[in-house]
Amino acid sequence: MNFQLDITTLLYLFIFGNLFIALLVTFYRFHFPKDIASCVFIAAKWVQVLYWSSILLWDVIPRFIGIPLSNGLILVGGFMEIAALLMMMGMFGQRVKLYYLVLIVGSIISFCMIALFFNRPNFRVASTSLWSMFFVILPAYLLTSNKERTPLQSMLGFVFYAFGLSMLGRAFAALFLEPGMGALSANTAQYLYYLGMFFLLIVGTAAFILLSNEHSYKKLKKMATYDTLTGILSRRAFLLEAEVKLTLAVRKQEYYSLLLLDLDHFKEVNDTYGHDKGDKVLQDFAFTIESSLGNDDLFGRVGGEEFAVLLYGLNEEDSGRKAEQLRTAVMDAPKLNLPCGYTVSIGVITVLPTPRTFFNMLYKLSDRALYQAKQQGRNCVVISR
Repeated sequence: MNFQLDITTLLYLFIFGNLFIALLVTFYRFHFPKDIASCVFIAAKWVQVLYWSSILLWDVIPRFIGIPLSNGLILVGGFMEIAALLMMMGMFGQRVKLYYLVLIVGSIISFCMIALFFNRPNFRVASTSLWSMFFVILPAYLLTSNKERTPLQSMLGFVFYAFGLSMLGRAFAALFLEPGMGALSANTAQYLYYLGMFFLLIVGTAAFILLSNEHSYKKLKKMATYDTLTGILSRRAFLLEAEVKLTLAVRKQEYYSLLLLDLDHFKEVNDTYGHDKGDKVLQDFAFTIESSLGNDDLFGRVGGEEFAVLLYGLNEEDSGRKAEQLRTAVMDAPKLNLPCGYTVSIGVITVLPTPRTFFNMLYKLSDRALYQAKQQGRNCVVISR
């Protein structure tokens, strides 16, 4: 078995490998919503099947048709796969689109110039390799420079860097070391290139599936952490964070204040104006309160129209003053595009916690103070003592 046969065998591996992966991902995503990233990735695999198949047809169709067609297919297929990965991570913005638009136009012009004036195999190999390098450099940079990157994203970024470096080496070999080098030439540079492409085929697919799962996990975590209507912490997330803060307050002997807030007569808003208008009131209220809190304060929705605020490090006098500021902010906030005005009642408990201080106890005391605020006519603050 000679070297040329090995490359031909690899071509068949690429064809059936991409075909299998396209079918695998299609069936894997079959029971999921048809997101754009998955559709683009699957389409990229089909384009790459056409690319590797087209190389085998170079001896059947005219070279002046087959070679430009193959070059176009590999760049389109590679771009689509990269675009799918970036879409999955929310990195496919306008600047990225413009970058790839410039690359696509530049590569087309480059191929036309080479075909017309420098139609030599090594020039075609070098041109394709250099444009491929530029295609992967940007995602490599985005994946490794992102401050919120995961280890998986960092690894994939370095794989892209390695692939870009190999493309640069292939271009150098075609221009200076192997002047007669073509796409199917039997030499070490080409052999390493095809092995690298096979490695990238496996890694790219595994990375897409893992990133897809990672993305789905983040969405589920966000849904579990944040209230879908108001965008603030959900009840479960607030209670978990409040327990953590309480443990910290016990260890550092810092004041710990829990505020329960309840919109006054909210049921009447829903009954009079409908639930859609009631939702707008809740969103406006959450925005008003969140705008009045600091970065270290916790704010969550713990019931229908009941919310909770956790203040850390404020004594009873300061927490009471802060609660009054929140009540005033709600009362004085402009009620644009809302069906009616609204007020809030607030119950407050402040303690210097000990190891025997439990959050459930603080919640009950704050809830009792909130009930007293309702009994006293609403739109007021009551501090539990």
